[in-house]
Amino acid sequence: MALLVPAGSGASAVPAVVEAYIHQREGNAEAALDALERALDEDPSSAFLRAEIARTLGRERRYDEALAVVSEGLSVRPDHPDLLLLRAQLLQVLGRSEEAAEAASRAAQAGAGDRAYDLAVRIRESLGQVDEALELARAWAEASGSADAWFARGRLLGRAGRTDEARTALRRALDKDPNHRAALRALAGLEAEAGNAAQAEGLYRRVIEVNPHDVEARFRLGQVLLKQGRVDEALEVFEAAERWSGGDPTLRFRLGVLLLQEDRPAEAETVFRTMAQAHADDPRAWYLLGVSLLAQEKYAEALDALGRVPESAEEYPDALVRRAIALDSLDRADEARKLLEGWLADHPDDEEVTLALVGFWEDRGEFRKGVEVLERYLADHPTRNSRVYFTLGVLYDKLKDWAKSVEAMKRALELNPDDPYALNYLGYTYAEQGIHLDEAERLLLKALDLKPGDGFITDSLGWVYYKQGRYEEAADTLRKALEAQPEDPVIWEHLGDALVRLGRDEDAAEAYRKALEFAPDSESVRGKLEALE
Repeated sequence: MALLVPAGSGASAVPAVVEAYIHQREGNAEAALDALERALDEDPSSAFLRAEIARTLGRERRYDEALAVVSEGLSVRPDHPDLLLLRAQLLQVLGRSEEAAEAASRAAQAGAGDRAYDLAVRIRESLGQVDEALELARAWAEASGSADAWFARGRLLGRAGRTDEARTALRRALDKDPNHRAALRALAGLEAEAGNAAQAEGLYRRVIEVNPHDVEARFRLGQVLLKQGRVDEALEVFEAAERWSGGDPTLRFRLGVLLLQEDRPAEAETVFRTMAQAHADDPRAWYLLGVSLLAQEKYAEALDALGRVPESAEEYPDALVRRAIALDSLDRADEARKLLEGWLADHPDDEEVTLALVGFWEDRGEFRKGVEVLERYLADHPTRNSRVYFTLGVLYDKLKDWAKSVEAMKRALELNPDDPYALNYLGYTYAEQGIHLDEAERLLLKALDLKPGDGFITDSLGWVYYKQGRYEEAADTLRKALEAQPEDPVIWEHLGDALVRLGRDEDAAEAYRKALEFAPDSESVRGKLEALE
């Protein structure tokens, strides 16, 4: 509570306000409220006193009462900025976000300043109303030009994917306040995402210089260094972050996971082995140790680590699948199968383990058994997981049952219309069958929009062009596919076929020779080459 009463408050109210302040310091909210009520009797038009009563009620979590007091004040002073801001804060606490956003905007327009704008922007952002939040941030920046305003605008522009504008706004924030940590971190994040490692590194170091306690900035700096392959420097930064955090074990886990993501399983193993030894009862440590060992093909050690994950742990089903992989890799396939089947006997609704068992049969060329597992699962467990139908479609394709493969792929796309792999599979299947070629082209162009430059999808599109008789386009497209997948024999064969149609037999023969270089046992390609020679 403020001790000084603003000018305009009745002088007779001052003793009661001072008394309320003393009671507030003593923690006696009821006595403070009683004194403030007496002060309000002396000065009934005081917005200041109503705001103090509302704040005191709010501290006691009597939010509805506080809001009623503020509303009474606004009936007399409808444009009072402090009351409007207080109303917005109370409405937010009560979960009435839309009303809170409107009240905060009114408070900002009435002159409540940065706090009102900031609240209005954050509420709109939390409601997913990014455009509205951006407009508020623009108005805020024009009204005050503060670093916080430009930071809010930059953060929102980044969220909207308008990266260049976001950078500009964040730099404006830093022009206003070179030590604005949030703007420094946000700009560093944008540069890191864009692959501008040097800029990101410099910005994160600046954040740490401004606030050495910023553990998250240290972790992000380590991440940037790790992506550059500067492992020793990164580990030093991570160790410093851990020291500044007071030994927070979650940082160790995050480091280990990051090392796994960066395909550094040996370093991850070191991290998780230390964690497992220090926290032997933590299943996450054993699980992640097992993952890092499995990635290094240390199957026996991985089997031991994963076996220490108890069945009660959240990680257990995935640990079980990885145990099966380790067993299979140790030529203990029967044990792997029994492990998966045993779990499914008691947990028939476990979709991930079901898919693992399907993968077990697929790896052995037992496609029919894989289909039986999935069909049995789908009969009892309707799913929204497109991957289940995609897997089923692949198995039917390998069984050369193209009608059922197409049916499954269509179902996968109903569940996930933007799955580039299902789009590619269906498009290529149509091309192979020489049917629905216009539809195949549409599917594959969409797949390429989702995964630009993908060599296999580009090959499928080139093959559609070939089937349509558009041989020049086919050859050009297949060459683009080879830029991404220069050692794929199928793409070289497809290119050879297109070149034959164009009458360029010498170039076609060279393409077939490249296909044989990568698939020397291909009788189909050998026959085509012999026909040209």
